[in-house]
Formats: sequence, C-alpha cells, structure tokens
Amino acid sequence: MATYKGIQGYSVQNLATDPTASEAVGQLWYNSTSGAFKLGTQGAGTWATGGNMNTARYELTGTGIQTAALAAAGDTGSISDKAETYDGSTWTEVNAINTARDQVASSGTTTSGLIFGGTPPGTGLALTEVYNGSTWTEVNNLTSARRALTGAGASSTAALAFSGYISANSVLTETYNGTSWTEVNDLNTARRNACGGGTNTSALMVAGYGTDYTALTESWNGTSWTEVNDINTARAGMGAGITDSTSGVVFGGDDPTGNVGLTESWNGTSWTEMGDLATTRSSLAGAGTSSAGLAFGGNDPPATNATEEFTDPVYTIKTVTVS
Repeated sequence: MATYKGIQGYSVQNLATDPTASEAVGQLWYNSTSGAFKLGTQGAGTWATGGNMNTARYELTGTGIQTAALAAAGDTGSISDKAETYDGSTWTEVNAINTARDQVASSGTTTSGLIFGGTPPGTGLALTEVYNGSTWTEVNNLTSARRALTGAGASSTAALAFSGYISANSVLTETYNGTSWTEVNDLNTARRNACGGGTNTSALMVAGYGTDYTALTESWNGTSWTEVNDINTARAGMGAGITDSTSGVVFGGDDPTGNVGLTESWNGTSWTEMGDLATTRSSLAGAGTSSAGLAFGGNDPPATNATEEFTDPVYTIKTVTVS
C-alpha cells in the first residue's frame, strides 16, 4: 500500500498551530490541537481595468507602486519623450524626459525616479536621467551603453541595471549610488528583453531572450546572481511588479505563439500561474508588488494605452475530510 511519504518523499508534518495562509500554499499538515488535517490553497489572482494612459505606446518603462506609478519613454510609431504619473485611477502627463527613446529601464518612485539606457542608436544609449517629481535632469551615464535592459531599485540613488543588448546579449550588471554607475558581478546568462525588479540589494531577473525564449530566473543578493526555479512559460517582453527577490508577479510578453496575457506569481521558491491579463500584449511596462501589481502600455497590437491593476490572490487554509 502506498504511503504519503512514499509518494511525496516526506511525511505529513504534525503542527500545534497552522502556518500563515500565504506560507501554507500547497502544503498538507496535521493540526494536533484541532485534530484535523489541513491544506493550504491559493486563489487565481485577478486583474481589473484601471485608467487609460494619455499616450498609447510600447517599449516604455515603468516604476513605482500601483497607486503612485511613473511611465516614461516608449514608441508610439516613433520614439517618445512622454512621461506620465498614475495615482491609482488617473494618468497625468508630466514634464518630458530630455532624450526621446525606447527599450529603456528604470527604478525608483514618482518623486525619486531614474531612467537609463535605451535606443536609438541600435547598439543602445548610456544616458541616465533622474526625476525629482517635477523635472528630469541628465546625470552620469551607464558604464556600458545598451538597450532592452532591465532595472531595479527603490529610489534614484540606489539603482541596479542589468542584462540588455550591446553588440550581443549582455550579462553586465551595474549599480548606481546617486552619483555614478559601477560595474559589479555579472548575470549567469546573457539575455535581453527580460523583466525584473526589487531593490539594489534584493532583486529578481526573469525570462527574456537569449539564444531563444528563456524561462530562466536569477536572484540578486547585493553581491551576486544565483539561478533559481524557472517560470512556467518561457517568454520575453513582459512587465513586472516585484517587491524583492522573494516576492513578485510577472505578466504579458510574447513567446513563439505571439503575444500572451499569462501572469505568474513568485513566492521566493516557485512560480504559480495566476489569472491572465484582459489585454494580451508584449513590450509593456509594470510597477507595484506581487500583491498589488500594475500593467500599462504595450503592443496589443497596435500600441495600447490600457492599464490593469492586479489584486493579490486569496489564500485559504482548508480542513481535509478523511473518509
């Protein structure tokens, strides 16, 4: 007769108290206090329509949180210098960036933001601009000009730039301290058009395009990158709302079949598929966290101004009936 340990490789834990609902997802245990078997479950997570952007575009960048986000640059049919902020319901056009571009990355908030890299030219830009909530100012360049790169960071003075395309896909990682960029340890796998986020000491790099579409995920601890579990569907051109290396949500993008609306949530160990975006798209921007993500812009096609807001899935602990 088969046993649970024989099937799963471990025994059912005997606990006096239940773990938190979010930590318990997918786990089965016996609660010795209530005398019942328990199981942790997770809902699908949901997307709701937000306010449309003023300018439809793709290959833009975004940063901030769901109720205070910043969008900049992109492509409307030609490269754009437009910037907008989101207050949780409405987008407002703010002062334009100094250099129009697309395939750019960003970090920070609506009052302390940073954008860097991008194109044209085809090999990429090194230009960096800082936003103080009112105006954009050019500051010191990246050490390596590139496009289709990824960014992370909680402010304009503590940023991380990684991956992208120079003359080939890149593994380069740079940190910014509010004054200058410094090259640090490389990624494990070169790629472009990935997504990511977090802080300059705890970040996540997800999927992208290397020699082909990839599902690879890497975690940054402030010093080095480590490969962790892959996402379920290999793709590129996604948006993301990532808190740190232990918590995030990624959405949209394109794979060999075309644009997708797929959404996946990261709990620090594994990826779980959530409910899809209503508007299937790639080359979009993202902001927020795993519990409150924001998707905006992208190539529907054509360019879209659609915004969607992600709500954290419901976590539930259920009592298992034993017959």
